Amino acid sequence: WDEAIALEPDKATAYRVVYQTLVEVRLFEHAVEVLEKGRTALNDPALFRMDLAYLFNLTGRHAEAMTEYLGLIEESDRQLSFVRSRLGRFLDQDGVLQTSLPVVEEAVRKTPLNRSFRDLLGWLYLEADRYDDALTTYRAIDRLEQENGNVLFSFAQQAADAGAFGVASEAYREVLKRHPDSPAAADAQFGLGDMLQKQAEDLGERAVDDAGSRRPAPHYDEALAAYQHFLKTYPTHPYYPEVLGRLGRLQLDVFFDLPAAEQAYAEVTAIYANTEVADQAAFDIGRIALMRGDLDQARLVFAKLVERLRIGELAELARYELAMLHFYQGEFESALTISAPMNENTSTDIANDAIELKVVLIENKGPDSLNAPLRLYARSALALRQRHFDVALAALDSLLQNFGSHPLADEARFGRAQALRQAGRANDALAALLEFPLIHPTSHLTDRSLFEAADIYELELGQSDLAAAAYTRLLTDYPGSLLVPRARERIRFLRGDEL
Repeated sequence: WDEAIALEPDKATAYRVVYQTLVEVRLFEHAVEVLEKGRTALNDPALFRMDLAYLFNLTGRHAEAMTEYLGLIEESDRQLSFVRSRLGRFLDQDGVLQTSLPVVEEAVRKTPLNRSFRDLLGWLYLEADRYDDALTTYRAIDRLEQENGNVLFSFAQQAADAGAFGVASEAYREVLKRHPDSPAAADAQFGLGDMLQKQAEDLGERAVDDAGSRRPAPHYDEALAAYQHFLKTYPTHPYYPEVLGRLGRLQLDVFFDLPAAEQAYAEVTAIYANTEVADQAAFDIGRIALMRGDLDQARLVFAKLVERLRIGELAELARYELAMLHFYQGEFESALTISAPMNENTSTDIANDAIELKVVLIENKGPDSLNAPLRLYARSALALRQRHFDVALAALDSLLQNFGSHPLADEARFGRAQALRQAGRANDALAALLEFPLIHPTSHLTDRSLFEAADIYELELGQSDLAAAAYTRLLTDYPGSLLVPRARERIRFLRGDEL
């Protein structure tokens, strides 16, 4: 190798050829020495930056690697995306971020007007989950580069997607405060509402108790206010129909304010007819009719959607609701006929729901021609949809008392636990779920009962340790369950692995 360099010591090609040969035989330290020797011999400190940065990362000299990368970026801003791509291969290794960040921080202090240095620093902060520091960096970029909130909005989206809701909220609100007239403001208002809604869902907030009275749900309340402000401030924005639809779904599914939801959906269907958002609004109008007990009107709405759309997810949802309406009214053969062809794509939730309905119908008819147990179960299911919890529980209790040995008993007992939970009786629901595997050890619902119990521990009782124990029990007792990936995810979250 030394002889090869000696043939042409004044040409960079000689050093590069030798370096590549050394890398092939994994003599990385020797390869570094060759490139550094070439720099000195050719009197060019900027030579071989890309190659040396790669070698420094391979040999654990991450601070020196970052110095070389910064040199590349300083030579050309267009190198930033390449540097991020190259660094991405090493960031999961221990110590890379910890040793690289101080180098970039120092570079930003020395050259505060270099936009690319700040972009790299903000990206590294995000990779290190240092969202407060990232916000400070992107705030500075927004001001120095006169970005009109675009950089802050992009950061807020990334923070919200990562679950850093506090920092994301601060960024969204800063866009709205400092750049109210910029195009980013409308996006920030929409993003703020979306983030608050996700935060409320993650926290398991309930805005209405089992008696129908409002209860504290701060994030849902703020999301509702954010959407209402959007509709008032940006009536011509392309997101307007989407936000109007979201407002309706919040009123329907969270606040159970049927008149307010219906008003929002009526505006959607009147102004934005023949659009996807109008079709979704029509579907939800059918759900409102069902919740009010107007089953004939609900049937008409869903049937029109099926006839007009024919294919697609919303058409399948409407078709499933038609099957459920027959089920609720004891028309089991009709329900089975409608749901029969709905399992062609079993990867979708609605197809799985249809399969579950068919299984219930096929396996639980009888023991007499009146199908009394199945009718009681159907009555309870309709009552739950309509939030008539006492009626649902009474029907399920009657089923279990009079038909305790019926094959439907496990479905009824699991449904009873769900009714208790929806009624706000978390402790009663928890007790029912925890005893379920003992009463029905061979039921297909045993793993779901443990998952639901863990969910109650976590979201409604705030007992993280017991939640983690329940999720772990699911992993141990039912390793083949489809809920295993979700249980592992919740355990990691409860341990703080994602923080």
